[in-house]
Amino acid sequence: MKGKGLIVSIAAVVAFVAACLILNTASIQAAQADDTIAAATYDKAVSMMPRSFGSAPMLISIDRTPLIDDIYKYSFIFKVGDGDFDKIGVYRVVKERWHWMPIRADKAVLMVHGDASSFDSEFLMSTLSGAVDDEHSLGIYLAENNIDVWGVDRRWTFVPDDTEDFSFMKNWDTALNLADLKLGVKFARIIRSLTGSGWGKIFMLGHSRGAAYAYAYANAETQVPKWSRDLRGIIAVDMVYKFDPAETELIEYACDRYSIYKSLYDSGIYYSDAAAQMKDIAYLAATDPAGDSPIIPGYNNQQVAWIALSATYATYPDFMPPEVPYYHYCAGTFNENGLPTGLQFTSYDYMLDFALAVPSFQSLGEIIDGEALWCSDDTPYDDYLGEITIPVYYVGAAGGFGAYGEYTLDLLENSSDKESLVVQLWPEGYEVLDYGHIDLLFADNAETLVWQPIYTWIMGH
Repeated sequence: MKGKGLIVSIAAVVAFVAACLILNTASIQAAQADDTIAAATYDKAVSMMPRSFGSAPMLISIDRTPLIDDIYKYSFIFKVGDGDFDKIGVYRVVKERWHWMPIRADKAVLMVHGDASSFDSEFLMSTLSGAVDDEHSLGIYLAENNIDVWGVDRRWTFVPDDTEDFSFMKNWDTALNLADLKLGVKFARIIRSLTGSGWGKIFMLGHSRGAAYAYAYANAETQVPKWSRDLRGIIAVDMVYKFDPAETELIEYACDRYSIYKSLYDSGIYYSDAAAQMKDIAYLAATDPAGDSPIIPGYNNQQVAWIALSATYATYPDFMPPEVPYYHYCAGTFNENGLPTGLQFTSYDYMLDFALAVPSFQSLGEIIDGEALWCSDDTPYDDYLGEITIPVYYVGAAGGFGAYGEYTLDLLENSSDKESLVVQLWPEGYEVLDYGHIDLLFADNAETLVWQPIYTWIMGH
């Protein structure tokens, strides 16, 4: 049975000191006798964090949520700074063999979400929507197959919809997010070691910008001793990390976008509200589908939603072309006039639920860093790609970043284990109709075309 909103929180019964749990405080007190072992485990884990991570963040809440059958979600919220929204979420989705006792899982994967999304909305969305079966999420699928699934939410996922002053986002960039991600990875490895799954390295899977963070993490790890590295391999899902130098036009577009975003940043705008705009489109489509759209005159609200989903490239302004040609979230259907009429592979209602579930705002700093990478500017995040030796699996969508993302594999000169899969269901030249960026996670056939190959690759490594 689906666990929407059913959260069993031990945070509510913890005897907090100064309204939060500091990492080196006394043991968490559990509400039930059966929970005392689990409480002691997490207390031990957080007490180890300063030695493992070299900092002293605060763990301010722990929740355990039933998802489906014997799969539970553990949520750990860390305070990582002085600001109201200096928080990150670290999550574990795993089968239990008993209350608070996860199964022993040799393989673990930590998932990193992309832009305008979160761990839940990308990897557990079926637990938040009634439009699809409960288990129709990549995170649930892997957990059902005895993979220990983890995830990290970036700071901006905690920013409320009614926020007006975003000055606190000024320094929220890729470097900061990588440090937060490292905290999550180290914590995951400690918890795994204390709950019977060993201290072994873990896989990192990133979708969209999350894939960029996976590459950046692996890039940085090449410069630390092997014994202190965390990653067993990375799975990059539909993302260009570096463009082939032959793609001069796409690189030029990236440089143009970089200049535009940098100008906004220099003027004091430190956030993107693209997700809030997506929410507006979804809300109008859900509540008044046949009504005239206030966003695109001459179309109704449902048609505008179809355009945003299946012809995403067409929603970019003329002065800011899309990252790659015909980039779209979901493969669409179109009439004889070229107007969208629906989606091919993903439930339309599911996509509306997704759009309404995402955080409204994102830090502009990390977006600028990404454009700088594409523009071939000097950044520290690609300096050591050629020294990466761990296995890498690229999974793309022909209607998303697709084959453009495969070039990065050529830069991994010291990795002898590089594979790629680009889901292409239409002939060459029909990318406008082909599998989309989000189809990889949400499509009705994603389990067969995408998730099973990812699972097989993990099990083979």
